[in-house]
Amino acid sequence: MDPTLITLASAGGAALVSAMAADGWSAFRTGVVALWRRFQPETTDALERDLDTTRQTLLAVPEGERQQVRDALQSVWQGRMLTLFLDDRTAAAEFEELLARLAPADTSHPHISFRAEVHDNGRVYQAGGNQFIHEQ
Repeated sequence: MDPTLITLASAGGAALVSAMAADGWSAFRTGVVALWRRFQPETTDALERDLDTTRQTLLAVPEGERQQVRDALQSVWQGRMLTLFLDDRTAAAEFEELLARLAPADTSHPHISFRAEVHDNGRVYQAGGNQFIHEQ
């Protein structure tokens, strides 16, 4: 699987969910719906309902609890976007252009958070970028 598509879907899911609670939501929503209508017209109505439901869910959560919900919603939308991009790579290129136009400058790099739990002699390797591990 192409890692650039995964990265783009990750950034897209983060930007989409972040935009839901921001002033630019209407323009972002319009762009995403137009993209879906072009590449998966048969699922656009369901997508619009899902976008609205996701936004209502996010905004209904108290601010102190919102990050956990935001993380879960981002995962859902990252998966949907990755599926779209894998079906047609042109959709990925067009979404990248949409992100460049609409996402605020500070969301060009998605927020990355790590969680790990290790027991006994387990190991965890986490990185926000390239990671090279040489074990002997």
